[in-house]
Amino acid sequence: MIRLKLISYIALFFCCLNGTAQDIHFSQFYMNPTSLNPALTGNFDGDWRFGGNQRSQWRSVSRPFNTIGFSAENREEYLLPNLYHGFNLMHDAAGDGDYRTTEVNLTSAYKYYLDLDSLHTVTAGVQLGIIHRSINFSKLNFDNQFNGYYYDPDLPTQESFQQAKRTALNFAIGAIYTFKPEYRKEITAGIGWFNLAQPKQSFFGDNIIKRDKRFVLHARATYKLNFEWDLQPALFMQFQGKYKEIVLGTNLRYIYKDKRGEFIAPYAGLWFRNNDALFLSVGAYYNNWIVGISYDINMSQLAPASNVRGGLEFSVQYILHLFKPKEIQHRICPDYL
Repeated sequence: MIRLKLISYIALFFCCLNGTAQDIHFSQFYMNPTSLNPALTGNFDGDWRFGGNQRSQWRSVSRPFNTIGFSAENREEYLLPNLYHGFNLMHDAAGDGDYRTTEVNLTSAYKYYLDLDSLHTVTAGVQLGIIHRSINFSKLNFDNQFNGYYYDPDLPTQESFQQAKRTALNFAIGAIYTFKPEYRKEITAGIGWFNLAQPKQSFFGDNIIKRDKRFVLHARATYKLNFEWDLQPALFMQFQGKYKEIVLGTNLRYIYKDKRGEFIAPYAGLWFRNNDALFLSVGAYYNNWIVGISYDINMSQLAPASNVRGGLEFSVQYILHLFKPKEIQHRICPDYL
């Protein structure tokens, strides 16, 4: 147990300092659309969509890793018809060294209708953002601070860190295809390419080490089984350097009420992430709200150190419909007299 925890600390520490980092991600990837793919910006029915995510994991290994996300999207077609805009913010705090990553992104997406009845659409999106990373070296312990008998924090670390903060620009693109033949039947599939600017990562002043580009494939569907039940399967794959992540699963939604402008539908699901975790999800649709909770059951090689505990995650979405009164044009009759 102690050995596994020590290995975990060392691996996490060197990933933060000098390795090729992985991007922030959530288990409920479908509840964080603009971060999943910039082309998903505006992919909803309404005028505004607001979303929030919070994730906490690795409580038994070290200081809990906490990740939060927030997004806002608008469909009022500023600048051009079918052009939508959004914003997202993500912040991650990891490990004893208070390693923090903050990302702020602006997204835009343009939707093109392939047919007159709007069943098929293709959307292209772009994302431009800023990444800021920092670490507090004073909160870390080093082997040179062991005097032969005990740990002495007053001893010098003998480490030559060049900087404790880095800020860089980043860029991403994406595209999605949507087919919606009828109410409660829809499929959306897309691709995304992230970290095109490959921001520098090292705190040692080594400009060779950069964040790897990340390629994403995803698909999600809603299929009406009968009057009361919907199946919502999804697939998510991403590849970044030597790392890959594959998530496969489904939610099952029960339509409790859908009439007179009121929609209530609880759901539950089972999901699998390759070589890492099995996670459960529960939540509910309530009119313009969607709320979800998921919990990861760790199945990786870190399971003994983590006591099989993984991450607890919360998500929420709210879609705002603005009241737009009809414009009544009055005809002015000329005075012929």
